[in-house]
Formats: sequence, C-alpha cells, structure tokens
Amino acid sequence: MNDEVIVEEGIVVSIENGFADVSVSQNEKCDECSAKIICKPNKDHLNILHVEDPLGTRVGDSVRIEIKGNSLLKASFNLYGIPLILLLVGILLGNSIFPGDKFSELYSFLFGIALTAIYYLFTFLHNKDQRNQILPKIVFVKRIN
Repeated sequence: MNDEVIVEEGIVVSIENGFADVSVSQNEKCDECSAKIICKPNKDHLNILHVEDPLGTRVGDSVRIEIKGNSLLKASFNLYGIPLILLLVGILLGNSIFPGDKFSELYSFLFGIALTAIYYLFTFLHNKDQRNQILPKIVFVKRIN
C-alpha cells in the first residue's frame, strides 16, 4: 500500500538540537493542503515549519522536507478525534453518575470537559517524544554558501 507523502521545499531559518525551522512560501494549494495542522502562515505569507534535521543543515540552506500522510492522520485524530470521543463519553457517563439532579446536564458536561482536559494534560506534558514522531523530516539539502 502506497502512503501519501507531502513534499515541500524551503529555506532553513534556524537550527537547534537536531531540529530546524524551515521557511516555506505560501501558495494557492495551501488552502487544500492536509498538512495545515503543522503548517501555519505568518503575516509575511511564509509558513515556518519545525522539522527533524537528520542531515545537519545550516541556516540559509535550501532543503526538501517530507511528511507522511498517515502521520498527519494520526496527529489529527490525537488532536481532535480522541478529545471529541472523551467529551461525549464524559457527558454520557455524567448522565448516569448524576441522574435526577437539578444540574445533571451541567455536571455531565463539566465531567466531559474534565476528561478532555486530563487527556490533553497527559498527552502534551508527558508524551514529548511522540510529538516529534509526526514532524516533517529534511530529506535533501542544497548548500547555500
């Protein structure tokens, strides 16, 4: 099975500890791109991507970066899908935990929000290594002297 791979070219603007920030020009395809979750435009119509740098680039190098489509799908599910499921499960559980109470709907909603907040805290504070697995990777460097 072929995996979708998104390829982009840009210029390294900073490097630090095996990672680089790459400036990528925004174009008309950006609105339809599935990588919007990791690629946000700034006011200068440039997108700055935080990428893995296994090739040891330098600031100013022209690079080609890649990210696999399944990594984007996994990141989207972790960021949006799981929290939505937890919110709904929390509301349903809250309705069974607080039946007949005057504020049972409010308590159920707050219970769902609490489950979602716990998920985000756990995920983003304790799984820093997993976050780096979805980053794009530099696959080609053209040295600029």
